[in-house]
Amino acid sequence: MSNMEIGRKIEIDMGHRIPEHKSQCRNVHGHRYVIWAKVSGALEEKGSSRGMVQDFGDIKEVLMREIHCSLDHGFMYAGFDEMMKDFFIKNPGMKHLEVDFVPTAENIARWCFERVDGYLTNRNRTLESIEVWETPNSIATYKINQ
Repeated sequence: MSNMEIGRKIEIDMGHRIPEHKSQCRNVHGHRYVIWAKVSGALEEKGSSRGMVQDFGDIKEVLMREIHCSLDHGFMYAGFDEMMKDFFIKNPGMKHLEVDFVPTAENIARWCFERVDGYLTNRNRTLESIEVWETPNSIATYKINQ
């Protein structure tokens, strides 16, 4: 059995702000995030996924359900960010997600990993990492502990 690593990406549009940031990121803004899931494992030896670590479509389904549906065209903010909390209380119809961390690319990568790990890891394969590309030039990667 060979050990392979595969990846599948999705893209989302999401707003956030980094309260107390020293620069522009303290302002409300958004990104076209690119999120990559990297999965490793042995190749399946039988069935419809024979010769694959996991069907790309199955990975996509998990990423869409657990990440895209929750975040796309929404706004992520820290629960201690009173300005944003007040805004969403006054505008309850706006898609938003309150989290208990500062919504940096690093923390978003960890959040995404934790959301999908249980669906993409089993006895034959492991979710190795989630990469969050916040811009075409900026990436944060959350990996399993080695």
